[in-house]
Amino acid sequence: MIRKLGFISIVLAITIVSIILSLLNAVQVQPSPVEVIKVGSSTISYYSTPPLSSMVPGLVIRIYLANGSSITPVNAFVSVYASAPSGVVPIIHTYGNVINIPFNNSNWAYVVNRWLGTGMSVSGYNTSLLVFITYLKNNDSWTMPMVIPYNVGWALAAQRPGLVPGVKPMYILATVYINVSSIRPFKIIITNHIVNLTDPEIFGTYNGYTVYNCSLSGPQPNAYMELPYEFWPESTCVGINGSLPLAWVTWSNGVLNNDKGLGITLAIDFSGTINWNAMATGYGDIGASYSTQENWVGNTAEYVLGSQISESGSIYYYYEDATWAIVRYSAWYVDPTTGYTEYLGTTTVSEVLYVPRYDAYNVALDYGNGTISLLYYGAVPLSEEYFGYSALNASSVVDYTGFEYTNTGSEYLYECNGPVGAFNGYYQIQLSGVNTAYGLSAPQLGTGLAGIVLGLAALIPNTASLDILLSVGGALFSVASMLLPLSTSSTVQQTWVEFFNVGVGTNLYISVVDASQVYGLPTFGFILNATNYYGNPQSYTCKYGEVFQIG
Repeated sequence: MIRKLGFISIVLAITIVSIILSLLNAVQVQPSPVEVIKVGSSTISYYSTPPLSSMVPGLVIRIYLANGSSITPVNAFVSVYASAPSGVVPIIHTYGNVINIPFNNSNWAYVVNRWLGTGMSVSGYNTSLLVFITYLKNNDSWTMPMVIPYNVGWALAAQRPGLVPGVKPMYILATVYINVSSIRPFKIIITNHIVNLTDPEIFGTYNGYTVYNCSLSGPQPNAYMELPYEFWPESTCVGINGSLPLAWVTWSNGVLNNDKGLGITLAIDFSGTINWNAMATGYGDIGASYSTQENWVGNTAEYVLGSQISESGSIYYYYEDATWAIVRYSAWYVDPTTGYTEYLGTTTVSEVLYVPRYDAYNVALDYGNGTISLLYYGAVPLSEEYFGYSALNASSVVDYTGFEYTNTGSEYLYECNGPVGAFNGYYQIQLSGVNTAYGLSAPQLGTGLAGIVLGLAALIPNTASLDILLSVGGALFSVASMLLPLSTSSTVQQTWVEFFNVGVGTNLYISVVDASQVYGLPTFGFILNATNYYGNPQSYTCKYGEVFQIG
């Protein structure tokens, strides 16, 4: 009897194991993502094995409608563009709630070939897809932009297996939530035609910057049609190529007159993987459009006011051959037989397309016609004129520190809003010191694309109209929403400015420009004045508040 029970127990155990194994074979185990990126309420997940049954290497977009606590799959119009080094190419225009775009898509292959033309190792490029999702409900529409980063090597490995040793194509799953309860809808406009706003007359070279049409003439996908109406996506792309500043110091005439002999040293240390984030009107940061390795380190620029410099101006470091784009996307719904047309809205995206890996950098002086003047004299006035927003205001300029000569005959160092390092008569302000005082990380210190574009608008002959430059008609974008925060390595905090030959009688007020609140990109600046901080504030608050007598 005992032997019989033992045999039954063994058979039962084998049966249970067999059932478990059968269940495991029948149910596909969901793999864990290699990386997950969160953009707003949406997520982008990267897998080394298929997260969905029958998924091939490439991109799948799943679209959901979020309305309060309710989340449901929803159909929407989707347009996907791929960034190339010099422009954008449409990959697909479609409709649905699950969009599948394999790496071997012929339009995607065209873009990969454009990247191969740069000559760099293909796996070294992290570029992106620019996605626009348009959802309609009654008389309202929502056009939601987002950027999906990917490595060019993944696409090439799928398109040409074995060509890129050691690189395997990835599986990208983007889960997008259109939050209609928190995003203001666009009221659909009835019209009788589609407006074409492209103005090629603006293209040319201005102050060293080349402005061109960056809608590349690659293969064009068909627009999605749902009879009797046709979905009609339209995009324009203004490309801009030129140098961008890393760090700068600007001094006024007052400093030249009052502080002759003052020495200024500017040093930079930007190294590691640098990401440039795209921004969209109404949405802000929509993801990293481009990233690569840079090594902008080891250089210092040293000048003495009065002997080496006799004009007001700036010292600045810059990197060369940066290419960025302002992409305007519009959506229309057209009856091709009657011309009945619904305008579904427009959104504008600013994104970096390409900066060469280990790009060249240099230092220069700007006495009124360089990159920094472009920001001050072009971007600042135009941002106020067109948007009523001051690019350099209390939120973007920190009243950092001052050297003051008092009527008692003593010289003092006032560390108003951050520490100053003192080393044998040299006084140094590091980016890490600004971070210590304000909790500002590297992504919060910058300047960049929107400001450069505004400056270019002022330089183009016979047109002060910003809407002509950007081809955005009456739908002017807000500078305040075009923030482009940078993610980079911590070595950026070793960038510093240093002053020497400071003595009794020196009057110098140093303001740190936290320009990321308006622009973006990896850069920051210092403004030097002799009588007060930048903007001549009647009062200011010193959070750090240390005072030292130095002479």
